Formats: sequence, structure tokens, C-alpha cells
Amino acid sequence: MPKKDYYKILGIDKNASKDEIKSAFRKMARKYHPDVNPDEAKSGETFKKINEAYRILSDDKKKEMYDKFGVVEGEMPSYDQAGGQRVYRGPNGSTVYYSTSGMPGEGFDFSDIFGSNTGGMGGFDFFSDLKDVFDVFGRKRSSDSGYTTRSHMNYPQEGEDLKYEMTIEFLDAFYGGNKKIQYDDPITGKRQTLNVKIPKGIKKGQKLRLKGKGMPGSNGGNPGDLYININIKDHPVYKRAGDDIYINIEIPYTTAVLGGKAKVEGIDRSLNITIPPFTKDSTTLRVKHQGFHKMNSDDRGNLMIKIKMQIPNRIDKHQKELLEQLKNNGL
Repeated sequence: MPKKDYYKILGIDKNASKDEIKSAFRKMARKYHPDVNPDEAKSGETFKKINEAYRILSDDKKKEMYDKFGVVEGEMPSYDQAGGQRVYRGPNGSTVYYSTSGMPGEGFDFSDIFGSNTGGMGGFDFFSDLKDVFDVFGRKRSSDSGYTTRSHMNYPQEGEDLKYEMTIEFLDAFYGGNKKIQYDDPITGKRQTLNVKIPKGIKKGQKLRLKGKGMPGSNGGNPGDLYININIKDHPVYKRAGDDIYINIEIPYTTAVLGGKAKVEGIDRSLNITIPPFTKDSTTLRVKHQGFHKMNSDDRGNLMIKIKMQIPNRIDKHQKELLEQLKNNGL
């Protein structure tokens, strides 16, 4: 079998850097991906070759083997179909099932293009790995099979859903509000701006859905949706667990033993709390309804206050005498 010229497939020379290889793949994949160019009869085969070339040339070991011997023995995956799904069989014997929007029998390796949560497979996420904000979820495109066959080409097809990773401040999650996001459209490359409403009490990992803001449909199909995955920065003082907020405060030894009052800076107001007598170190006190807002509710979680005993750095002569008296009295 003649050696495949992966450099020629990507339109680069043998001395191309990793960034040049990635850039060439990005350009070619955008042009020939079946979802972007479904009407081109040979787009599927071309895309398969582009994906294979990138897989080899972006991996140092595979590239070295290819440059020396023209093949990468034992590394190329095999494909099959089972129950309407594609089956990826890796060189380590692992198996991944997935659906694609390619045409049956053409063996697209979409686990490399759109990524897979399979672990250890080296999945490549087409958009996020290329520093774009979006990646494609890979929604099924036709009934139960997960494929777009030639017989369905003229039917309306929904656009792919998109995912956007958004990081907000801790207090933004508490108060909510409006945020603007800017991104380069993955198809046109044009700069886009969207207003996003952040609900009070949103948690890390929750997703906001913007209907119709995904990839365009084809043949009159509706556009997909945009899902914004929320990440929340840590706060230097407050910690969150569910809808509860945790905070540490220090109190003097005398207050811990005798009881008293302590001022606490809650997340949205100052509080005066009561310290019960004989409060032990690391005790956690609860103040109800001073935590995070519960989404779509007027209710709130709790403020959980962890008590730490305050040890002074220095004491004066009188304080020392008093402590000596307590010591002599067995305290």
C-alpha cells in the first residue's frame, strides 16, 4: 500500500510546527466538515482523511514513526456499527459508542473531532482545543440511527447545539445580574455579542440555555441552542456548599468560655451573633436564611460560622498576672 502523504493532505510541509499543523487542520476541517458542507458529495471522505492526518502529525510519537516508516503500526483505529451507533475500537482494546452526523459506512472518527468523555482516549475537542469558545454537542440528526443519510438530505435538519464556558465571580452567583459575552462565530468568524441573564443562586456546573443561538439548521431546519456552562471563581473569605455559605471567625478565649456577642460580616450585611458559653474550638454555628438564594425561590440557605479560638500574640503584665491566677485555680 502506498504511503499516505499526510503533509500534502493538510497542505503543509514536513517542517511545519505544531501550531502550523493545528492551524491547517482547523482551516481544512471547517471547510470539509459534513455539518458545514453537507451537500458536497465527497466531503465525508475528505474530512476522514483530514482527521487521520491531524491525528498522526499532532502526536510526536506517531509523527516520528510516520516520518521514518510511512506507517503507524497498531495505532490506527478500526470501526464497526452496532445498534444504530458507530463503534470505535482503540489500539488498547477499549470501545466507545457514539452517533455522528456523517453518512453510514464512511467511518468518521468523530470522537477525535468533538471529544468524548471516555478517559484515556486522547479525545480532541474540535472547537475548545483550538481556542474557540464553542464546541459542538453532536446532536443526532435523523430519527433513531444517528446518521444523516442521502435519503434524508432534503429534509429539514436542526442545527447543532453549542456550548460556551463562562466563568463568573462568586458574588455574581449570589446577586445574579446581566453579563455580556463576546465570541467569534464558529462558522462565519464574525464577532458576536450576547446578553446573558445570570439568575441569583446559580451553582457551578449549571447550564443556561439560549434557544436558537446555536448552529444554523439546513434545508429550513431550526437552529440549535446555545448552552452556557457556568464556572464560579472561589472567594477568599466565603465557601459554598449547596445553598449554604461557610465562614471562619476568631473569638477570644474568654468569650468562648463565658459566652457573649461577636460581629460577623455576612455576604450581604453585618450580623451580631450570640456565642453560647463553653463554645469549643471548631464549633460551627448556624444562622438561618443568610446563605445563597435558592434558584427560582425567595428562600435562602444558611450562614455556617466556624469558631476558631483566638490566641494573642502578646499580653501585658496585668493580663499575665490574671492568667497566672486562672492557672493556679486549675483553669
